[in-house]
Amino acid sequence: MSTSLTPPAPRPRVGTISWGAVLLGTAALLLAGQFFSVSIDPVILTLGLLVNVGLSLVIGGILSLGSRHTDDTDPADRDDDGPGIGSTTGY
Repeated sequence: MSTSLTPPAPRPRVGTISWGAVLLGTAALLLAGQFFSVSIDPVILTLGLLVNVGLSLVIGGILSLGSRHTDDTDPADRDDDGPGIGSTTGY
């Protein structure tokens, strides 16, 4: 008898996407400031970016909680004891 455990599908990481968006937004604003002679206040830019990334991390975390599936089985009910006494996985 063979039991095959398939790993869960990889999911996008909210933190990586949020910080990537911050870096791309910062670069785009700096380039726009150079080409179109727009005055950019760095304090306001930093404050706006940090507020936006904070909101995106919180919202992304809430959304990922809603899409996460829960395992209905109790860990104490499982047959696998893990490596150690009574387990043949260590051999």
